[in-house]
Amino acid sequence: MNASSKSLRGWYHVCSDGNFASAIFLDDEDFKAGMNRIAVCKLKTGVVVVADVLMDNHFHFEIQSEDYDQVVKFAKEYKRLTAMYNAARYGPGCVAGSIQIKIIPVTTPDYAKTLLCYILKNPTKARIAMFYDYKWSTASCCFFRNAPKKAAVPAGSIPRRKMRTLIHSHAIIPDDWLIAEGVILPSNYTPVKLIEDMFGGPRGFMYFLSQYGDDQIDNDLGDWNDVSLTDTELRVLTKELSVKMFGTSKMRSLSAPHRVRLAKELRRRYLCSRKQLARIVNLPVQEIERQV
Repeated sequence: MNASSKSLRGWYHVCSDGNFASAIFLDDEDFKAGMNRIAVCKLKTGVVVVADVLMDNHFHFEIQSEDYDQVVKFAKEYKRLTAMYNAARYGPGCVAGSIQIKIIPVTTPDYAKTLLCYILKNPTKARIAMFYDYKWSTASCCFFRNAPKKAAVPAGSIPRRKMRTLIHSHAIIPDDWLIAEGVILPSNYTPVKLIEDMFGGPRGFMYFLSQYGDDQIDNDLGDWNDVSLTDTELRVLTKELSVKMFGTSKMRSLSAPHRVRLAKELRRRYLCSRKQLARIVNLPVQEIERQV
């Protein structure tokens, strides 16, 4: 079996809509805060942030975690903190609260490599900067290691109150993490060895950079709901949740009120569409739309 045909579990593409009409990050201060939020959300959820990029009106993350609930928590927390920051800086009518987020499973090792390159190439495709010079991504962490322009200092040397102001959060940043120019450096949390092992070295990385997998990834993004799960994946999660809530994984044994409760919890956790929930819990769409 070759690498491209192997299945991969626990990897996800978390992103917002690249066609979002308004800017989320308006200036360097917004981008710095956005980068620091990635670190905060990573610490809160325990996921591995393999790659990320912030563009003015959208963002992309490649996330690795065996716990899908934590991936959803990361996505929702990043959206929540972004909305809070923008509301505090620009007023309660800011657009950040309306951004839509999608989570797409990464199914093979080759797809994982293609996605990483897709994410990092965003500023180059937008003709903003060469990806390895772009400040608001993890591109400089692997293969192209750019030192910060100013000396980095450990987080432990920064007073707690000043740190809270810097990251707009009460999260505890590890003392040995480095901060430069007001940004928690992505190199603190980027799994460099994992990435370099994925590609087998700079030559493999450059090979995938030169390939055109963009159409496949754009096609997988599809229509925009908030969080995207296939029916197969949602059914697995539904069975696990049903056992916790009702002691059984068999949908047929659940009463209609119990199915509605299950649908409400699925909606709360995973932001599924009501049509999909109707299929999963086997109730009429009209009933789900009325009660969920």
